[in-house]
Amino acid sequence: MKLSIIGAVLFCLVGSENAQAAEEQECSELLLNRCESCHYLERVCDQIGEKSERRWRSTLKRMVKRRGAQLDDKEQKFLLKCLVTPAPGIIKECKK
Repeated sequence: MKLSIIGAVLFCLVGSENAQAAEEQECSELLLNRCESCHYLERVCDQIGEKSERRWRSTLKRMVKRRGAQLDDKEQKFLLKCLVTPAPGIIKECKK
């Protein structure tokens, strides 16, 4: 019984690490493929974790409506999350 509980916990931990890695990869791809096409990544990275969620939301909407950024609603919500609370992998990407 104890082994099955330990196994389940380990499975969840590994699964959550894989999910986090996949999420970080998706954030990186959006930053590199959508933001960097118009901005140097440094410009975006300087503000990651600094701007409020409200300001990032406004920025993303402006980039889509006025500047032609190619982000659908789902991508905007996901990128907003990445910019407001960046994962360690995103911060590492920014420091390259």
